[in-house]
Amino acid sequence: MQQEIASGSLRRTALPDIVIVIAVSAAAFIAELWAREAGFITLGDDTRGVFAVLAGAMAALALVFVRGGSLRELGFVRPERWWTVPIWVIGILVAYVAAQVLVPMLVGRFMELPEPDLSRYDAIRGNLSAAIAMALILPLTASIPEEIIYRGFLMNRLTRIFGAGLGGAALTVLVQAVLFGVVHFQWGIGGIIVTTIMGAVWGTAFLLCGRNLWIMIIAHSTAHVALVAQLYASPASG
Repeated sequence: MQQEIASGSLRRTALPDIVIVIAVSAAAFIAELWAREAGFITLGDDTRGVFAVLAGAMAALALVFVRGGSLRELGFVRPERWWTVPIWVIGILVAYVAAQVLVPMLVGRFMELPEPDLSRYDAIRGNLSAAIAMALILPLTASIPEEIIYRGFLMNRLTRIFGAGLGGAALTVLVQAVLFGVVHFQWGIGGIIVTTIMGAVWGTAFLLCGRNLWIMIIAHSTAHVALVAQLYASPASG
């Protein structure tokens, strides 16, 4: 009986928790825009949105502890076999690249997909020091907090709402992927589509690897480093 009551309580708080994290992230983004316009923040456009994702991650962590949870709940657990971690990471990246190639090709038969707008990162194109700095900073400002929010926290809460069955898992992956894509609206429609695909691959991999967030963080960080290398080697957008 007590277990059923606890389960029901967790289910009832799942949606409010999701709303709180989204609201905190949105408020932080709006506050950042205001601070930039007022001249209080003078960082480049490539950092726009960082405060929102960091605030969202901190809100997610706070809610986990307030609800009596722990970091294990988010997926911060030791892998059972460390030698499998690079295999998982490589497999996730291969699946991600394949999805990025195949899905646009299929969708492109019905509509023209615009390229992601990555002009805000023009400063690192051909600039080695800026590219290295970005590659080192991204895990702390994007990969880790995003994985905490979307895979660790959001998928945990969505599983409580939709259930752990196959249908519930599919809905959980889909909803978090769409939200993950929408928050990258600064990349334009093409960027939203690309990051939604990324979120679907990341979310599926999170379930398949036993909800181990360390594996996802390593894969996500590796993908970011690859993106930085690609941007560094490509000409500035015109």
